[in-house]
Amino acid sequence: MADTKPQPDDAGGPDARTEELVAYLDGELDPKAAEAMATRLTLDTRLRAEADALQRAWDILDVLPRPQPSAAFTTRTVSQVIPAPAALSGTQILPAPGAATPTMPIVPGPRPGPGFWLGSLALILLAGVGGYFGHRALAPKVTPEPPLEDVTLMKNLRLYRNVDDIEYLKKLDSPELFGDEGE
Repeated sequence: MADTKPQPDDAGGPDARTEELVAYLDGELDPKAAEAMATRLTLDTRLRAEADALQRAWDILDVLPRPQPSAAFTTRTVSQVIPAPAALSGTQILPAPGAATPTMPIVPGPRPGPGFWLGSLALILLAGVGGYFGHRALAPKVTPEPPLEDVTLMKNLRLYRNVDDIEYLKKLDSPELFGDEGE
């Protein structure tokens, strides 16, 4: 028996070149790969013929009528995907005759216990206390008005800047240095 390798076209599945060509025709390639495939199509006549054949096949598929699913298809599919929890409620809910969509029983969820409520209360209190102290920490500090005895000092501050010592000012104010003005 002769041992022959099957050709990619005879293997039954698409080869890598055909898959890349299909991705190019579908617009699924990134811009760099699409540009490389466009260059290969201009240079390779066999690849261009294969691309034309694939494009004609897709154009023919667009002309064919599309099959319409039956009304029971949706009901069967949904009932297989989401089975009704009949064991939980003890009753089985059947769809109304002629209904297109199945109905699901409403099963109440678990109720929160006291731990949930205590935890929620603790979180609310923590948020309130954190907001209060955070606001106080980030609020601008209000500086009080200066005392009235300092106002005179601040008005004459430019004159006092040239004096190094307060004792010098007191000596200047004494009547012994310049004499008494009342004489």
